[in-house]
Amino acid sequence: MKILFLSAWFPYPPDNGSRIRVYNLVKALARKYDVYLVSLLQEDSRREDANKLGDICRVVSLHESRWFRPRSLRSLIGFLSTKPRSFVDTYDPEIAQAVNEAVENVSPDVIVASQIGAMVYVPRRANIPVVFEELEIWSMYRTLKPSPIFRRVKHGLTLAKHCRFVRELLRRSNAFTCVSSAELNLANKLLSPPVKGTVVPNGVDTDHYNDRSRDPEEELLVYNGALTYYANLDAVRHFASDIYPILKSKRPRIKMLVTGRTTGVDLDGVADCPGIELTGYVEDIRTVLNRSAACVVPLRVGGGSRLKILEAMAAGVPVVSTSVGIEGLNIENGRHALIADSPADFANAVDKILSNQGLASNLTREARALVEKTYDWSAIGQLLSEVIEESRREASQSLVA
Repeated sequence: MKILFLSAWFPYPPDNGSRIRVYNLVKALARKYDVYLVSLLQEDSRREDANKLGDICRVVSLHESRWFRPRSLRSLIGFLSTKPRSFVDTYDPEIAQAVNEAVENVSPDVIVASQIGAMVYVPRRANIPVVFEELEIWSMYRTLKPSPIFRRVKHGLTLAKHCRFVRELLRRSNAFTCVSSAELNLANKLLSPPVKGTVVPNGVDTDHYNDRSRDPEEELLVYNGALTYYANLDAVRHFASDIYPILKSKRPRIKMLVTGRTTGVDLDGVADCPGIELTGYVEDIRTVLNRSAACVVPLRVGGGSRLKILEAMAAGVPVVSTSVGIEGLNIENGRHALIADSPADFANAVDKILSNQGLASNLTREARALVEKTYDWSAIGQLLSEVIEESRREASQSLVA
């Protein structure tokens, strides 16, 4: 079977959540199918890195992304469009033409479009089964939170427009996936989707991570999530203002490393916390995980499943998380991780892990077994493969009917 994989993120190097997911899904699919890739490029992408994807797919074409410019003429015209103006501004007809040509030249059996940014380029009448991979609606839904009331009204109207647009995209699909049950439930609630949705969670390369090189520092914590993502920034601010003071009263030398890029991020409430060290981009996150006594995930908002938790569990690092942090993962409190929601409970859970080596060892052993069984990318790839096969089978049956 030939799969044309359209990606909004160029998957090399696999150094953020979206790239990691696309890279590993393509790699998993390539074990069974011939995969052809059409991908958008980001500002830090290098075209020559396409050569490093040769063992998992054939790169058909690469295209520069257009970035949303809220004050551009196209964007302003977007106020009058039925589409969200960000997509009016960033849509590139040359990419649409390239996708049409790829469909004609490759003659794929199935199209997989990763994220909305790729799905917009799926031909309206492709006459090929289409899987809309990683539909995400939460980030738009969360904008309903702000006040005063006029902002809620504005965001509500924007959400309604966004939902209408996504429903139109779903009509081009035969199936869609979400990374968590919470995301799928929200999509079902807001979109009343015309096609079936399936949870295909994030995963981890368990062969890449192991605990053989662990040499943890006694009071060093890690938060392995880039602050360029709103939910991560909120989590670290929450830690700095509400959790760190409690922890410091118990453990004066406690410190937390926060990995990932911070370019363009307002670091107020983070950079001025003496217990937080911002590492910037880390080429190999294992070097930080191996030094860390625990991974803390004080997330308060979010809709996807957490690569940061899976990485830590695979690497043998005990995890303390909020309930929001572990949404989408089959984690049992006290078995695979400690779960705490109030600042005091969270600080106490961290202190308990640092004080009890037996507890820490039990958690990491059970957590590693969980990710090997359920969250290795080979298992996740099999889930997506089943969605693809079912979509193709149903499309064939409808043609016969």
